[in-house]
Amino acid sequence: MPKKKRSRIYDFGRLFFPEPHNPIPREVRFQPLGNHVKNVMQLVKWWKAENFPFDSSRQRVLEAAKIHDMGKPQQFEIKVQTDARGEFKHYIYSFKGHRFLAESKDEWAQTLAIGHHDFSIADITRDAYRLKKQQPYAEKLAKDPLAYARELYILEMCDQIEAELACRAIGDEEQAESRAFMDYTIAADSQDTTQYFLDPWPFFHPSIQLTFHSWSMELTPEDKAKLEQCQKDKKDLGKTLDNIAKSWWESYPENRAKQPIVKVTVKPYPDSVDDGNHWDCRTCYQQLASFEPNPMQDKMYEAIARQPNPAILLKAPTGVGKLEAVLFPALASNYRLILPLPARSLLEDHKQRVEQYLKRFSQLHPRREFSLVVDTGTQMHRWVYKGGQEVPRRINPRRHLYKGDVILTTLDKFLYRYFAFGDKQKSFIFPLRIHQEKTLICFDEAHSYDEVAFTNFRSLVQSLYTGGRSLVLMTATMPPEYLEEFARYLQVFDYMGESEYAAERKKLAHFEKPQRGFEWLASIERNPREPEAFQTYFREAIMAEVQAKPNCRLIAVVQTVKDAAAIYQQLKGEAREPLFLYHGRLDSRVRQQVYEGLKEHDEAGKPYRLITTSAIEVGCDLNCEILMSEICPPENLIQQVGRCNRKGNIADAKVVVIGRIVGDRIPFYGQTLDENGWAEYQDCLQSLTHFDGDKIAQFIRRSHRVDDYRVVELFSMLHDYVYGADLTYKPLHEKGLVVTRSWTPSATLVYDDGTHGDDIHKMPQASVPLDRLIQNKENQYANTHVFERYYNRENTCWELRDLRPGYAYAKTILIKISATHEGALMPEAQPEYQYQADLGFLELPGVFIKLKPSGLDDKLLYKREKTTAILTYPGSLTQPS
Repeated sequence: MPKKKRSRIYDFGRLFFPEPHNPIPREVRFQPLGNHVKNVMQLVKWWKAENFPFDSSRQRVLEAAKIHDMGKPQQFEIKVQTDARGEFKHYIYSFKGHRFLAESKDEWAQTLAIGHHDFSIADITRDAYRLKKQQPYAEKLAKDPLAYARELYILEMCDQIEAELACRAIGDEEQAESRAFMDYTIAADSQDTTQYFLDPWPFFHPSIQLTFHSWSMELTPEDKAKLEQCQKDKKDLGKTLDNIAKSWWESYPENRAKQPIVKVTVKPYPDSVDDGNHWDCRTCYQQLASFEPNPMQDKMYEAIARQPNPAILLKAPTGVGKLEAVLFPALASNYRLILPLPARSLLEDHKQRVEQYLKRFSQLHPRREFSLVVDTGTQMHRWVYKGGQEVPRRINPRRHLYKGDVILTTLDKFLYRYFAFGDKQKSFIFPLRIHQEKTLICFDEAHSYDEVAFTNFRSLVQSLYTGGRSLVLMTATMPPEYLEEFARYLQVFDYMGESEYAAERKKLAHFEKPQRGFEWLASIERNPREPEAFQTYFREAIMAEVQAKPNCRLIAVVQTVKDAAAIYQQLKGEAREPLFLYHGRLDSRVRQQVYEGLKEHDEAGKPYRLITTSAIEVGCDLNCEILMSEICPPENLIQQVGRCNRKGNIADAKVVVIGRIVGDRIPFYGQTLDENGWAEYQDCLQSLTHFDGDKIAQFIRRSHRVDDYRVVELFSMLHDYVYGADLTYKPLHEKGLVVTRSWTPSATLVYDDGTHGDDIHKMPQASVPLDRLIQNKENQYANTHVFERYYNRENTCWELRDLRPGYAYAKTILIKISATHEGALMPEAQPEYQYQADLGFLELPGVFIKLKPSGLDDKLLYKREKTTAILTYPGSLTQPS
């Protein structure tokens, strides 16, 4: 009688390739499934009780750990990962679909086991919704809507910690570095190869020990010959090695070589940060910055480091150390600090400032790593610091999503993360980490939002507050009506105006109140079709200031990118001092280089001229002697002037405002004021001989604010889907519909000069609203192609494909502009796009045709050769006049 075939024939939990990039490997190692499962269950048993949502949670997670990989033997397969050219890169293994084979009498535990690995918004909301329909699960999820996600997170953490330790113990360091998603860092002890440090420490034991077993398959000469022939014939190496491994397992059950058992000890980082109780405010500032805290910083330190769940609105002048007032107590108290900023241009400045403090903090805790994350949405960068130095890490860029001591992002991208948009896999990690206990969210420049952006901002702050999150809003020029709204539930520290803290205002900085002279230059007539007169006038005004005060540090701010670039080009040939151009349509790397150059000259007191737009007006730490500004709303002017005599050490600092008339109308950038308010504001400016921020602040108002009911309802519906598992609103989420600053989604311009191959990330790029890319007679260029990025789950990487029809918010759209090079096809009558790195994307290519709106939706048509796609997105209730 033939021997009955085993139902679980390939009893593997994980594979290891000691030579991952060798197509003819010497050996492959296999971890027994039972060993992996036992270790994961042990980690669950050791997990801190307070991190489980309910008393019954640990038993459910243990049951899920027991069954979570029971389907692996049936799904085992070895594959090959190839590069963009289809060449061998390294071997990988797959147990695809194994999680769906998990079975248990406990439906919650079975759902956890099936849900492990993906951790996506779609899976978690679907599973939580199903569990809500059953007793006694409904009561638990009503009490804590994120209970299922929290339990799944613990299962995932234990699974991934065990997996990374197994990779390191059994001999596959590269695979260990590539583990994605989880909120921990593992480092080997340099003195003991069997000991590792883990941060953060989630277990109730002071140390833990795991045991790892493995089998070794050494390839025979015949096996290697098969692979060599396969490589020569350009056949599937993965399938060949897969067959070799399965034959080895089935044919030689008694002769499988066992590797030595490896016992690993894991401990907390030896130099961990406690809750900051060993530091008072003065000690913290002395240790991190070598200066004494001012009264505002002292009060903020006590509020953040000593109070549970602080919820604060801080109103204070520019240049008095608001960033340090939040960052220092956050670091000392072991908070994860998330800093959503109003503009991407602020990330460069904040990155530099935060980085210097993190390096210093890492010197004070030399055996622990600290990290800074900059999240711009399409790209997420993570820097690691240890012992005062940046530590190079060869690591999967998709790992450590929001795993940082400080996370810099924008309001737009933070909203995306709050609602779990982004990668399909692991997307729910963002809401979960935002809502962890030791997370502090600080909204810097909180006055910067208007209309749609403010409506979202208000809803977001209220939602975080009611969810018990720690919050700080920082502002210098928030309008009174906004201030009153937030003061209903936030603790207000107001160091402006007539508040209880106003008497301390003069003590805020380490210098006297900055003094600045003021000059109003008569308004000039401007024809929108002929901007050259204004540009020339502004250039001549700059030259007059430079001649009166040679070798000065001067910043000139205009309202449009084209004006800034034109003035910059006019000055380029006659500038003696270093000349810089800075605006939002520069490539981020160029913008960073410009800012670093500015900072170097500024801190050294060297002369420079900066031509810029409003991109410079908030957050950037510059200290110029002369600030020249095209007339703008009062709140913008106050922010811009914060870059002039910021340190109060310039005796003859000066502000110059240049008026501008467009027919009889208020310029578009002045529309936060009505006609009377605009006239009174100009009269005030003309009357000043010295800059007076208090007088100008009287004109700050938001008379044209529109609370679009659709924005309010959309936020509420998305919140109910993500945080309440209300599947009614799943279609909204699938469309990618989250409105940030306006109803118009954005696309990314990319310039390909042919030197970077297929690596989009290395090419110059800038983000632009779709409605700025509508065709006219003058803006069509050769070699423009519209793509969309999508995540290829089979190849586990992002790829490009031609734009397809659909909802614009659900897409990541790229307009790729190719430089003319030999062999390129140039359509007749279409000029080549002229890109200069120092000017950025000065012109905007027209690639879409605006179609007649359908109901409340706007539609754009893209048509090129064989590609036709219609994009849809909601139109605004208010159209610009």
